[in-house]
Amino acid sequence: MSHTFHIPVLGLGFTIDTPLKVARYGISSVLSVVDDILIERMREFYAQKDDEVFVPIKAGEPDSRARRITAYLNMINRKVNQQFDELRAQPFEEGTDITRYFDLLPDTSVLKSRYVEMIATQDAAVKRRLELALRAEMEKGAIDVNIMSKVDKMNYAANGELLGEENSDALAALRGFANSDLNSSIILSAGMNPRLYSYLENFKDFFPDAKGRLKKKIVLKVSDFRSAFIQAKFLAKKGLWVSEFRIESGLNCGGHAFATEGYLLGPILEEFKSKRQEMIADVFSLFQSALIARGTVVDEAPKMRITVQGG
Repeated sequence: MSHTFHIPVLGLGFTIDTPLKVARYGISSVLSVVDDILIERMREFYAQKDDEVFVPIKAGEPDSRARRITAYLNMINRKVNQQFDELRAQPFEEGTDITRYFDLLPDTSVLKSRYVEMIATQDAAVKRRLELALRAEMEKGAIDVNIMSKVDKMNYAANGELLGEENSDALAALRGFANSDLNSSIILSAGMNPRLYSYLENFKDFFPDAKGRLKKKIVLKVSDFRSAFIQAKFLAKKGLWVSEFRIESGLNCGGHAFATEGYLLGPILEEFKSKRQEMIADVFSLFQSALIARGTVVDEAPKMRITVQGG
């Protein structure tokens, strides 16, 4: 059972380094990779801040956008892992980050209850045993990445030559995430982009391993059931599974009023509820057939979550 909780924040500068502020406390967040110039500046900033060697990736270099994104995500992942290891090694004393980690957990959390039990324990040997168990169950927050599917400008070399579809903004950003060390989710928003969705096939991390586990998961932001079903089937035919649908409210963070032609959130959620199992069965059949063609066998459908994305 996961003990992390999620901050659904996007944008540009506001979220570019959010994981460094919250991931060690078990809080997942989403960062945008729209602006690789900002990303490269932030990578330089943190290298200087932590007295590390910074090797710039210049804009004119081959595959610079994707490489900048990969380098930044790997840096964020490495620093979050360091932060989390240091936090988990701290003593359970007032004012420490490890104490803050458990204080931030909701009162309904099983892990929070075990923490409260440990604090109240007077027996030193029992307390040490409980502390070890708590440290073992701690989880850092995920470093998820957002790509706005339709923000997919074609790019050109300095001499005016078209760089090709694989170097468009969205595809290069996806490649940057796919080549990173992250074990997290790519969140695709702002509509369906068949070219981008098809490009997912090029990266093994989006496909399940022999045990059905996914290193990198696909999350789609959708407005209604029909849109979710169409996109899920499109990806399933390629052997790609949608791990989560995030349903955007009528007035979401982009300010798009009633994208579903006036359908309110209640009826939309009811349709997901009533047709969810049917969708999973149909999508899994396509998914399983595609994987068999690739030489992989998966006996049961991976998890598929339905969540609501607020404004």
